[in-house]
Amino acid sequence: MTGWLAEQPDEFRDAIARTGRWSKVAKGSHLYTIGEQPKAMYGLGDGLLDVAIPISDDEEVTVHRAAPGFWIGDGALLSSIPRQVSVEAAADCRVFCLPVAAVRRILAEHPEYWMYFHRLSSLNLTLAIRALGEVLALPPKARFARLLLRMASPDGSVRVTQEELGRLAGMSRVAFRRAFATLIESGAVETEYGGLRIRDAAALEREANPQ
Repeated sequence: MTGWLAEQPDEFRDAIARTGRWSKVAKGSHLYTIGEQPKAMYGLGDGLLDVAIPISDDEEVTVHRAAPGFWIGDGALLSSIPRQVSVEAAADCRVFCLPVAAVRRILAEHPEYWMYFHRLSSLNLTLAIRALGEVLALPPKARFARLLLRMASPDGSVRVTQEELGRLAGMSRVAFRRAFATLIESGAVETEYGGLRIRDAAALEREANPQ
């Protein structure tokens, strides 16, 4: 497992590994939805997860697509409050599930482990603040370019539909189409079956970091 857990001390990692279990989650299924009572926290081993927040009583917006190494579910679990976000599998996933009872038992036996869970909460808070900062400070095209760079595989492919990209970018349809068309015309990206491909990463980096 990469990400938060891989950066913690061996004894803590071993305790987590002994306590949790791997599960498969099919594309389109939810790990949990807003308002649910927490049952576990989760680490993503394979696949993609979409994190959505409510913007009204009956509407949610996706604010983040997570790659392997991502952990979530700790906040509501550790504070014993209902879920404040929804998490859905954007692809077939393999997730490591750490049940709430197991977390509480680990912390009861090792209170010093609170620090490691707090690190995870801090990482996720930083991620949320950075995303908010991009929305407030960057023009749509720069936000879109950063989204593509984050989602790209090592070979430059981005396996996502244009509809999903628009939703993940948090942009109006007009702004999304304009930004998308500009990047294609520049030669930085090109469309292909099942997604798109980054052809000029340096050009996309320049778009993502306007001076």
